[in-house]
Amino acid sequence: MKRALLAALAFAAGCAIAAPVRLDDSASPRARVDVAPRWLAEHESSGNRDWLHAMVAEAANVEVRLDTRAYAGRRGRIYLAVPAQVPGLLSPTALRVSWLSRGVFASGEAVPGSRTLVYDGAIAGPYTVVRLDFRFDLDSRYVGPGLRVDPYFEIEPAP
Repeated sequence: MKRALLAALAFAAGCAIAAPVRLDDSASPRARVDVAPRWLAEHESSGNRDWLHAMVAEAANVEVRLDTRAYAGRRGRIYLAVPAQVPGLLSPTALRVSWLSRGVFASGEAVPGSRTLVYDGAIAGPYTVVRLDFRFDLDSRYVGPGLRVDPYFEIEPAP
């Protein structure tokens, strides 16, 4: 009976979906992108009454080079993630990161502690290169000194 249970557990573990793996992006041209936030104007607020506290920062044409050597020739799902803990952010609801893709990745948005699917398909080569236009929407009431947002990419390789 114990052998059958152990065999079933081993089989189930082998059939599980691969855990996400953080992709190395150290080959990207810029390791750090400094942005200057600006106050959001009333006409940009979409009717939101909190526009007085709204700030936005943008970074255009950010090139990201992801090391996908271990997955080349295979299929996988790539996600853009925002860490749950963001230094200088006093509330996770005070930040929304959105991006527009200039390539094969999908555009989307994420908040602290979440991730968004940006690619599902074949991993073509050793490096996956993409250019993104980032936008960081902030509620100034919950932003402290030293704000640093470090989105990252994860991959779930297909079995």
